[in-house]
Amino acid sequence: MKYTIILVVALLCANPLVAEEDNQIKGYNGLYMGHSFFWPSEGKLEKIIPDTTVVGHKQYLVRSGGAGGSPGHLWVNKKKRDEGKRHLDTKKIDLLVMTYHSPENSSAEHFGKWFDYAIAQNPETTFLVTIAWAGHLYKADKKRLDYLKTVKQRFYSTLIVELREKYPENKILFCPYGLGTYELIEQFNEGKLPGVKYLLNMDRKARGESKKKKEQLLNDELGHPGEVVATLGALLWLQSLYDYDLTSLKTGRIENLPDIDLIEIATTVSKKIELFNAVYRGK
Repeated sequence: MKYTIILVVALLCANPLVAEEDNQIKGYNGLYMGHSFFWPSEGKLEKIIPDTTVVGHKQYLVRSGGAGGSPGHLWVNKKKRDEGKRHLDTKKIDLLVMTYHSPENSSAEHFGKWFDYAIAQNPETTFLVTIAWAGHLYKADKKRLDYLKTVKQRFYSTLIVELREKYPENKILFCPYGLGTYELIEQFNEGKLPGVKYLLNMDRKARGESKKKKEQLLNDELGHPGEVVATLGALLWLQSLYDYDLTSLKTGRIENLPDIDLIEIATTVSKKIELFNAVYRGK
């Protein structure tokens, strides 16, 4: 009986360790390429990952502002193209994350140049195509926001479907994380973001202080993201990349904004995004 009790205790002590190992998710060795609506979320994702069960996740960034961060311009810009290729040439990159900018520089053909090169170096490369929010949202009314929320379906039905048909052997994930920004603006307009005082502080002299205190969603007229917007984007990327259960994260609170639960908001928005990637669930 004595030995039986010892054995049971040992098994009970071991089980949590086994469970923890079983919950681990193998991370991607990823190259992220994009513009200034893109790279703030890339930075936030890197900070969030240590609080997850994802192991071995690595990030490398190639960035260029505005249209320069589109797949088309990144390819024709020799300096940026060579920078991206140097990472891919290691043959260790198994994830390429890029973002849309406009039809002139972000067509399936433009993405395809990078996809072809990445696959030539690693045939099992996974891709994530992201789409941010529209510019100049500080003056958008409800009608404009409602229209912008429908754009995701058109991108999926054209760009993403075309890329998946062209590259059927590779996983091509889709994350229109701009949906998160539209959700935040709607909640702000309804008074549901305690601590956020401005969509954009129109007093330019005071804007720096508003940014520091995280009191505004956007940091300028063009629409560069504040802390809340960038962090929500990163949470949506996390869910799309790893089909991650965001509710398992310990906290989604931002300093100075303790009453805003970004995990709850991200979970709601991610349910709309998950549908576009359902084909890969379980693979």
